[in-house]
Amino acid sequence: MGLLDSRVAIITGSTKGNGRAMADLLSEQGANVVITGRDEKEIQSVVNEIIKEHKTEALGLKVDVTSDQQVKEMVVRVLQKYNRIDILVNNAGFPIKDELWDVSFEKISDPDLDRVLDVDTKGTYRCCREVLPVMQRQRSGVIINISSTPAISGYVKGAPYTVAKAANLRITKHVAAEFGKYNIRCNAIAPGTIATQRNWERLSDAERNELVSSIPLGRAGRPRDIAGIVLMLASDYSSFLNGQTIVIDGGETIR
Repeated sequence: MGLLDSRVAIITGSTKGNGRAMADLLSEQGANVVITGRDEKEIQSVVNEIIKEHKTEALGLKVDVTSDQQVKEMVVRVLQKYNRIDILVNNAGFPIKDELWDVSFEKISDPDLDRVLDVDTKGTYRCCREVLPVMQRQRSGVIINISSTPAISGYVKGAPYTVAKAANLRITKHVAAEFGKYNIRCNAIAPGTIATQRNWERLSDAERNELVSSIPLGRAGRPRDIAGIVLMLASDYSSFLNGQTIVIDGGETIR
C-alpha cells in the first residue's frame, strides 16, 4: 500500500528536474500522475517510463501554463480520464536565464519581468483557479506551490524570480484561508540550492563550490529531497498543515 493509492496528482513542469522527481515518487506511492510540459516527446517518454516502473496510471498532456485555454483543457482532460483531481503541484517555472538572473534590479525591463511573472505567478494562479472548483465539489484536495528561498530572504541576483516566487507565497496563504472550509489544504515549498541538471550545468565549478560553502549540510540539494517533502504535504500525514511554507535549503537561510 502506498501513501497516495489511486489519488490523482497533476504536476506542472514534470518532465525534468524537481518535477520529474516528484512524478516518480508520487507514482511510486500509488498516485496516478499527470505529467505536463511543452515537449510532447519528452512528456510521452516520462509517461512510458513511469507506467513501466511503478505500474500506476499516468497521463501526459502538453500544457503551457501561460495559456488560460490550455490550463482549462488540462483540467477537462484529467476529469474525463479520472473524474477527480486530488493533488495539484504548481511546479512549472520560467527557466533561469543569465540575462535575467545576473542583471541588476533597476535594469529589469517591464517585458522581462512580465515573462517571468506570466509563468511563475500567473501560471500558478491559473492552475489554482481551474482546479479549485473541482476540489470544492469533492470537498477535498491538496495544492502545493513551488516558491524559492529568495522569496523569503532576498538575494543579490534574479530579481524577477524573487518577485514572482514571493507572490506564490501570498497565493498559498490566500487559498489556504479561503478554501480550508472545503477541506482543501494549500502549502508552499521554498527550495534553496538544488542540483537540477538545468540549474547546475550553467554554473562553473567555482560557482558551485561557492554556493555549497554557504550550506551547513555541505552539499546542494537533490530533486529527490524536494519530492520527499511534496509527498509528505500531499499525504494524510500533513492533514492539519495549511497555509505554510516549508524551506528546503540544507540550513542556508538560517545564517
